[in-house]
Amino acid sequence: MLSWTHSSAIPIVSISRDYEYNTITIKQRSKDQSSLEYWWIPLNFASASAPDFQRTAVDYFMPPVSEVTLSASELGIELRIDDWLIVNKQQTGFYHVLYNDANLWLIAKQLHDNHTVIHPLNRAAIFQDLGHLIQNNDMESVDVVFELLSYLQYEEELMPWNQVADTIVFLGKNLFGTLSHEMYNNFVRQLIRPIFIRLFETPCHGNLTNTELLARQKIMEMACLVDLQECLTYTHAKAHEYIFGSLKIGNEMGYYAMHETILCLGVKYLSDEEFNAILNTFSKDDRDTHPWYDDLIYALRCTQSQSHLQQYLNLLLGENSTKSIMDDIESMMYLLYLFRSNRAARPVMWQFIEENYRVLCGFPKFVENFNRIAEYTPRMHRQQFIDLRMKIAEELKKVDRDEILIAADSSHIGQKAKVSDTFNDKFNHQIYEWLKRNQPPTYVASLGARSSATQIGHLFRVAGKFLRKVVSKKRS
Repeated sequence: MLSWTHSSAIPIVSISRDYEYNTITIKQRSKDQSSLEYWWIPLNFASASAPDFQRTAVDYFMPPVSEVTLSASELGIELRIDDWLIVNKQQTGFYHVLYNDANLWLIAKQLHDNHTVIHPLNRAAIFQDLGHLIQNNDMESVDVVFELLSYLQYEEELMPWNQVADTIVFLGKNLFGTLSHEMYNNFVRQLIRPIFIRLFETPCHGNLTNTELLARQKIMEMACLVDLQECLTYTHAKAHEYIFGSLKIGNEMGYYAMHETILCLGVKYLSDEEFNAILNTFSKDDRDTHPWYDDLIYALRCTQSQSHLQQYLNLLLGENSTKSIMDDIESMMYLLYLFRSNRAARPVMWQFIEENYRVLCGFPKFVENFNRIAEYTPRMHRQQFIDLRMKIAEELKKVDRDEILIAADSSHIGQKAKVSDTFNDKFNHQIYEWLKRNQPPTYVASLGARSSATQIGHLFRVAGKFLRKVVSKKRS
């Protein structure tokens, strides 16, 4: 126990298989990359030939070394060359598990064939453990990730959805503005529609656990992120009734989400009449007497309409903005909220800042927030940012402000956009080609029947080709 009780980190276990000799290489490292510590790690195994997930006793204690290689028979595993292998049944051990791509293809094949063979906690673990690799651009190929994702249209357990949410959102945000984005949204809509309808179009009976509430909130966010019509209709109706009616939104009423989530998603596509009606309430009503006042100001950052975004910015920060709504410092905070949370707003915001920088330079905290926005500048807009920064620097000299503007050659410019830039450099073409091959109606037809020989055959052929490639490399 000393290796566990004296460590604040947890291990990452990597599993790779030699398909020619049927050996398994197990590596361990700390999640803390600066640490060189090792653990005694309790491992257990399930395979296609022995898919027993109920027995969670330890099959093998990995000693505190960086790497061991053992045969399947030495580990007591029943394992054929075309079997999938899963480690840490029901996530009974406190560690992450990463698999080689060939094994992931075999797992994907099983998920499409019959996902219930693999325990729901292990289905969740696959996405939880892969998420870190995907978000750090450490995957060699994303094709297998999309094959794993594509089984989700059959998934009714909440735990896998809970764990896959961050990956689905991450992919959507990074593909925004690319040729792949609408195809990706269409793909995710096919996956999430069945679970959304089951959860939100049927009345909820009984109390929900915090885990269930969180999963439902994430499902709602994913569904509306990709513009699933059922989600947009549901959240718009709830937001409209809350804003213009007497509805009070709360978890205890079975809406599965905090009211700010429903409001944000519900105002994405307001009509001009609805949007203007909300703006009118700001001028008519007293902020101190209406608890929803701040909720609405915050929620409007989620609108996708360019004209509504322009009105929103003018309301908060324009030359004729109403100071009774919020003071200048609060307005600057909302400028940053809007930029960080709404990618559709960024082109509108750059244009707004360029047209209004003289007025904005008079706001307290403008320079501080502009410096933070600079971190999100994508590589393709670097020169546009530098030109705007030069104009702001000249204006700050005129108004005699002593705030420090980010340097034109600062390493912080675009720092938070580098992950997206690198991601698209590495994966965007792969994703585009995969989505193009698997778009409806082809996608729906190939997966429409649960036992579709076409889809399962495709996965089996790809996995087999991968295995043959691995074996031939070994022999050479």
